[in-house]
Amino acid sequence: MSTIYEILRASKGAAYSEDQIKKYSYLHLHPKIDKPAGALAGRSRIHGDAAPEVQDRIIDMLVEIGARYKLPYRDIAHLLLFCKIESGFNPDAAAGTTSAAGLGQYTKATVEEAAKPEVSKKRLGFVLELDGHVFDAERGAYGIVLSYMIAKERAIKYFGKGYESKAYLFHHEGWYFRATDDNMDDERPKAVLKIIQNKILPYLDPLEKLLAAKTDLKFKLLTKDDKPYAGQPYAAVIPAKQGGKAPGAVQGSKAAPTVVLGKTDGNGMTQAVSTPGLSEILFVILNPQYQDLLHIAGNSVEEVHVVEKNETLSRIAKDHGTTVAELQRINHIANPNQLREGQELRLFDGEYLWRRPPMDLIGLHLGRKLNMNPAAAPAIVEHKRSHIALPTGNQAQQHGGDTGVVAIRGGATAAEVAQRKQTEKVPHKTVEEKIKKQVPTPPPARGPALREGLLFPLAKRPADDYHKGALRFNSSRGARRHAGCDLYAPVGTEVRAMADGVIVQCYSFYWHTDAVEVDHGGFIVRYGEVAPRSAREQLAMKGKEVKRGDVIGKVGQLIKPNGSRHKDTMLHLEMYSSDLSPLKKSLTDKARGPFQRRSDLIDPTGTLDKCVLE
Repeated sequence: MSTIYEILRASKGAAYSEDQIKKYSYLHLHPKIDKPAGALAGRSRIHGDAAPEVQDRIIDMLVEIGARYKLPYRDIAHLLLFCKIESGFNPDAAAGTTSAAGLGQYTKATVEEAAKPEVSKKRLGFVLELDGHVFDAERGAYGIVLSYMIAKERAIKYFGKGYESKAYLFHHEGWYFRATDDNMDDERPKAVLKIIQNKILPYLDPLEKLLAAKTDLKFKLLTKDDKPYAGQPYAAVIPAKQGGKAPGAVQGSKAAPTVVLGKTDGNGMTQAVSTPGLSEILFVILNPQYQDLLHIAGNSVEEVHVVEKNETLSRIAKDHGTTVAELQRINHIANPNQLREGQELRLFDGEYLWRRPPMDLIGLHLGRKLNMNPAAAPAIVEHKRSHIALPTGNQAQQHGGDTGVVAIRGGATAAEVAQRKQTEKVPHKTVEEKIKKQVPTPPPARGPALREGLLFPLAKRPADDYHKGALRFNSSRGARRHAGCDLYAPVGTEVRAMADGVIVQCYSFYWHTDAVEVDHGGFIVRYGEVAPRSAREQLAMKGKEVKRGDVIGKVGQLIKPNGSRHKDTMLHLEMYSSDLSPLKKSLTDKARGPFQRRSDLIDPTGTLDKCVLE
């Protein structure tokens, strides 16, 4: 039996002759491919001239995006065929006779149209910016999905139930093509209809069947040095709905999902999770002592709201300090008056690929299974990701020669894991025999300044003393200790880089604020609780060089899980004494007590004391 990859992989097309190439075409303007190492790229600008592994990754990307938008299997099959016809899954394909380029062969006019909020944001939930990025594989994939959505809408308008045999017409001829009898009699539309008959319709049924086929997926947990994590507890959250015309989803679904608990075997492998094709699986790695933490209260930085009977979107928006338009955008709601009781709404922005499910959603589903306090989720969850079960034959979900395996590699070596287990459970004599108490590792001692003469991160020192009370380093935070110093300041106060450096990453942090991690050369600073940025703005900051004194953010407004504003606002500042990239080993390590941070965490108090203001 064929796989979707065998059906879809494209052969290299014909090259344009020199006399065919127009001066305004990308083939003339950008004949050579210039992309950073690791980026998905073609071999040339020719249709289909991309390595099989590149084509397969483009196919996987389109499949995942289609599943995330809850498109039916048949629609996903259809948009895949759009891409095969247009570019042959070559992200760097370019026409010689027009300005068409990229996966969807968007012309300059189409790029401008796609950037309009009423076009892309209405359908995708964000503005699709392709200007200057037409050869970017991920943006191009979203372009394919957007164009299919529009083409289908237009085809239904003109042809009703017969839209399937006409949809591609509105991509090829343009989104606003008027399919009147006179226009359909022209030669170009007739030629497009032949393409549909020969290259689309014969493949919809087999592709739909292959996309929907049952999939078995396992997860393999590995240490940084590729040793198995044996005996690690985990949870797999899978859709309650099995089968149907569209992939099953956990996020945004009204039905309660199925939660499977287990421990990895001696090879670090989980049991197989069986689902229909393209189903969403939320995979959660649990704290080894999670059963002792089921009823504590943790701090969650994300939140979902479950719609109650007769609740309106405007009331939900008001209660949570947001707007109806924002909730519509985040949750892809076309009609704000059509809410379902039990529907789960995201309250604040997140990654538009939804790969990081909200902690509150994880807590909700684990709470049902474990009879736990949902607020304990941040304490018991060490890792959470949303995965799409890709079709049979994919190269992405493989490891060590085994198919249907997602490998997840931790940031610690096997030796570090063994040492951590020894230090986290220390036998402690008590009155009762054979009882062990948890004894946390002693906190780092407050010492001298890491470096003197750094710039204080705010323009003036705060009136509230960061040496005292809850503001100080190592103050109590319930189940953990405070890992930084809190510098109280009004919302909007500029946050300055303490020294020259490079921004490692920017991401959602705590109670709807962001954190910016900066490598200052020899030490790393996490500037936390700054005003949030969009996913696109966060991505744009990655790798940006900063100079001492550059503004890297502003103090943000903390918004509590109930939607109210926290009375205090601040810069939360953490310091780390090495330049080990957080991309290789996260600064947060929930398994490491008592701070739940990396081992190179230091007390920033002495350094802040020695900072200068100018």
